[in-house]
Amino acid sequence: MMHWFRKRKRKDDFRPAVSSDMGPDEFSRVYDLTFQHRERVLPQAFKLDFWEDTPLVRFPLERGLLRNDILDMGCGSGEVDIIFGLRGYHVCGVDISPYAVEIAERHLRDHEGLAGSVRFVVGNIEEIDLKERFNTALIYHTLEHVMNPHRALAQTIRHLNPGARIIVEVPYRKAYRDRTHLRTFSPGSLRKLLTGLSESVEVTHRKERRTIFGVAQV
Repeated sequence: MMHWFRKRKRKDDFRPAVSSDMGPDEFSRVYDLTFQHRERVLPQAFKLDFWEDTPLVRFPLERGLLRNDILDMGCGSGEVDIIFGLRGYHVCGVDISPYAVEIAERHLRDHEGLAGSVRFVVGNIEEIDLKERFNTALIYHTLEHVMNPHRALAQTIRHLNPGARIIVEVPYRKAYRDRTHLRTFSPGSLRKLLTGLSESVEVTHRKERRTIFGVAQV
């Protein structure tokens, strides 16, 4: 969920560029810095109403794609998960940034009624084992950041029940020019990646957002 950087000049971004030879601790630190930077330049992004009317929320709701329980791989600071929780869904959000998860847990404390239905975990989505199974997975603005998207998807599938859906959004090519992106996607490359998981794949290029949505049933 890093698309808010696209309107900011690069000189305002104090994060180092990521590289494939970074260790896990260094990688985690970059994403702590990402959310610290967001607090400085776009504090409204930590409000639920900033996300309420975005396709990240509307698209799966309008299409009826969500089924309990939901796994959010790369949940960031958890606003979307809180929104879905307020609509009655059970959600587990995972993120590599302890700083982001701390913010997510702060949201959760502000909505005490969600304590039994929404939770957040610090972890590397390429390695984590939650010992649970889910019926929907969200991977929003995450695959462009991970070291190995194939491994991240394989770990996601390990946590899903048969027939579950994976819902993905990634930036279109270099649309956001974010120094923490390790790779770019086109509609064709995202389709190829998801087709490795399932024969039931839908890919949509949302030109107005400069993003690509993908849905796969596994």
